[in-house]
Amino acid sequence: MSRVGRRWWWNGPDGPGQSLRLQVLMLLGLLALPTLVVMLVVIPALMDRRFRQIEREQVQQYSQIAREDLETEERRVSLFTLNFSQWTSTFEFTAGRNPAFQTDAFGTSTFMGGGVDYGGITGPGGQLLTALRFEGDRVVPAQRTVRALLAQLPVPLPRDGVRGFVLVGSQAYLMAARSITRDDGSGRGGVMLFARLLTQPALSDLMHPSGTYSAQLTALPADGGTSLLFLPREVVGVTPLAAPSGSPQLGLQLTIPRAVHLAGQDALWQLRLVLLLVTVAASLAFMAFLNLRVLRVLTRYVADTQRVARDPTHRLEGSNRTELGVLARTINDLLDHLQGREDQLRERTLRDELTGAYSRAGLTELLRDDATVRSALLVEVPRLQELSGLYGTAFVDRLTRELADRLGSADREKVVGRISSNGLALITCAPAQIDPEQTLADLEAPFALREGEVTLKLVAGYSQSAYPVPFSALLRQASLALQHAIDQREHLGVFDETMLRRSQYGHTLETQLQGAAQRQELSLMYQPISDVDSGRWVAVEALLRWQHPLLGAVPPGTFIPVAERSGQIYQLGDWALQTALRETQAARALWPEAHVNVNVSPVQLLMPDYAERVLQTLTDLHVSPKLLTVEVTESTVMQDVELACRHLRLLREAGVRVALDDFGSGHSSLSLLTDLPLDTVKLDRSFLREGAPETARGALLRNTIRLARDLQLSTVAEGVEDEAMLALLRDLGCDYAQGYHISRPDHLEDLLAMRR
Repeated sequence: MSRVGRRWWWNGPDGPGQSLRLQVLMLLGLLALPTLVVMLVVIPALMDRRFRQIEREQVQQYSQIAREDLETEERRVSLFTLNFSQWTSTFEFTAGRNPAFQTDAFGTSTFMGGGVDYGGITGPGGQLLTALRFEGDRVVPAQRTVRALLAQLPVPLPRDGVRGFVLVGSQAYLMAARSITRDDGSGRGGVMLFARLLTQPALSDLMHPSGTYSAQLTALPADGGTSLLFLPREVVGVTPLAAPSGSPQLGLQLTIPRAVHLAGQDALWQLRLVLLLVTVAASLAFMAFLNLRVLRVLTRYVADTQRVARDPTHRLEGSNRTELGVLARTINDLLDHLQGREDQLRERTLRDELTGAYSRAGLTELLRDDATVRSALLVEVPRLQELSGLYGTAFVDRLTRELADRLGSADREKVVGRISSNGLALITCAPAQIDPEQTLADLEAPFALREGEVTLKLVAGYSQSAYPVPFSALLRQASLALQHAIDQREHLGVFDETMLRRSQYGHTLETQLQGAAQRQELSLMYQPISDVDSGRWVAVEALLRWQHPLLGAVPPGTFIPVAERSGQIYQLGDWALQTALRETQAARALWPEAHVNVNVSPVQLLMPDYAERVLQTLTDLHVSPKLLTVEVTESTVMQDVELACRHLRLLREAGVRVALDDFGSGHSSLSLLTDLPLDTVKLDRSFLREGAPETARGALLRNTIRLARDLQLSTVAEGVEDEAMLALLRDLGCDYAQGYHISRPDHLEDLLAMRR
């Protein structure tokens, strides 16, 4: 019965089996269904995904631009805070010795010139000394807000200060804080704080003008992070802004209209409508139209899109008058817009914003394949940070611009670049030539100030070639010449092959020095220190030696600076200390009163935990602290007197002796003998070379020994080479002597065999 019913439906007078047209239409409908699904569902979904990707990249680019604007203001406020924090007048105010400071320094001009709304100062004990706000055209107290801002700071405050964005109440602030010191960076006088209130108008002023997006600040939850929200007509992206401490409190919210998405959606709906109408009207015509007018165009668009990925200048064919043409033109407009923004960002990368000169990347791109490059002059401004503190950031910016102008305008034969914050470059291309000495002299012409002139002493490196040299190689040569001038304290360094060999040798030493201790290439030699009166040896000084299998004996004066620059001095210093302690402890079996002196590198003494590391080494090796004397030089201590005194005081309290080495070799001050925690003063060998009793040097030697005795310090004379020198020291009352007349440096076991 059911079989008859089905046969009747198909073969009946109104069934499909009676009409070939109906069967064809049904077949075309079945064939068209997958196509319709693809055209109406799959392709729109792929295009929508592509639109979302483009919008996501657009949000990232706009967020980067907006963050750069905020970071520029953040750095400016931080530098403004730095200028006030490293000021002796501020330091004296926190110490209670400059009561007029607040009135003199915190006027309306300070807030207006610095572009800040709040300022505060705390004393060394954390008490609030100053809390002001700039309101209208006057400065008023603002203790409540300043206290709230100070509460956002980490404890303790880092030495380089902090900066960031905070939320106080319902208000957003950009703040920066630094520890207050004197002009030379010494002392700790409390905290200097400046902040800017980030209202919506203030935020708009900081941003580059843009009609494409709108920006505002929004509060973040405690675990807030970057988020991206696609709304029907706009995209909202939130990027967290770093706080001075803890988790970010504020986020930068960008709202961007989804013009491309909406245009694409309109085009897709129009496409769906056209496809639906054509399918209903005539399946066959629709299929032909779909193949000729849609699939072919979309295939071409796909190929064009893939080509755009390889060639950003390529564009989709937009002559089609249908919705597909609208879509192509819309995509082309978006690509043009993104290409324009990319060109702007690329221009900012290739050009220095302050001077308009090429950046290092710009020089590299411009001259990478230029065979006419002939010379490179690199000019560096020493102590630029000090000039900023003396005359202000605006003067330093003007100085940098004027130096770039003096180097000459960027043309085809002479190209000017700014390769660092305090470095400029002048690149010449054939046939142009320059005289580096004269160019440097022209650059050093006095710079005008409102109250006078400022004369700078620049340092430069120069390299030239009579034949084509790659720009990168020429720049490296000029950099070597500049570094040579800095190291040798010269005015101008001119590259030659000797510099290259010296640099290559230094690189070889740096490479070979790694693992030298493990390869047993390092050793210690010892030189005795004897009592002047009795001749009895009282201690030995450990001297580091390096015997390389190919390079031979490398002098300490050669490899120690390499180790300090490369950071390997920490491992070398630890090895030397541990070896000296072990060998001297073992020598006490034959020499019970043996002591050892170990030299300290400036890099080691600047380590925050140097004293703790030395004491831990003594504990690990089970060695008495009284066995060890550490030798420091005046130049080492003067790099950070406060830190050095703290280390030396900790060592002396534990029983380690402290000796001041090479006293009198430079601009030594007798006040060091009273200021530093010392046990021994080692007199430089120059005292004995020029120290005849009737000379001024001899008088200084005699007075230094007498002063050391009065201060209960022992004295050691270095460089004793004959009996006459030893007799002179005995007459002057010097305690101990060291030099070739006593003994040359030797292995400790050999010295023990001939010990007196």
